[in-house]
Amino acid sequence: MNRETRDKFASGTDQADLTSGNACWETSPAVFDKLSRDFGPFDVDICADATRALRPVYFGPGSPYGTDALRADWQAFGSRGYCNPPYGAFIGKILPKAKDQAVLCDFTSVFLIPMRVTVAFKRHILSGASELLFVDRRLIFWENGAPRYTFDKKAGKMRDKPDAAMFDSIVVIYRPGVKDEPRVGVWTAPSIEEQAMPRNVVAA
Repeated sequence: MNRETRDKFASGTDQADLTSGNACWETSPAVFDKLSRDFGPFDVDICADATRALRPVYFGPGSPYGTDALRADWQAFGSRGYCNPPYGAFIGKILPKAKDQAVLCDFTSVFLIPMRVTVAFKRHILSGASELLFVDRRLIFWENGAPRYTFDKKAGKMRDKPDAAMFDSIVVIYRPGVKDEPRVGVWTAPSIEEQAMPRNVVAA
């Protein structure tokens, strides 16, 4: 993450600002498809933009349905949503919204977020989430519609294999009927090879 993006996280800027640059870690098609099979189908992509949206209905920059997931009425567009939010301080703002939508609106939301024990983790996941699932391997995230690759300076070219994230991920689910403590388990992610496949190959 570059310094400019890190500063955006600390500045309290709105969602439109946070969804730019390296703040976004795009979900690979294979990961999204398996999450949809396991916990969907999803009616809404809760945090996206016009180029990254995984569902026709999404909240974020360029959306005709609302530019801010924190203000949008999620249940007006369905009963189940997926969210891979911009990482950083925004997570601490969107998780309380997910809890409220589950309790007040019977809306189920499934989050893919980094495994970091923060204040938000303690306040809004350990207290309020229905399920906390540890992803069984580090994920490959995408950028601009393709897997992330690192430039190998020694070889003078991009590496042959896409980069796995430098952090572990968790799947957090908020369901109607909130419990005091989440059920803890493991979510099995697609193989690394599958995560690098483009959409038309995954869907085939």
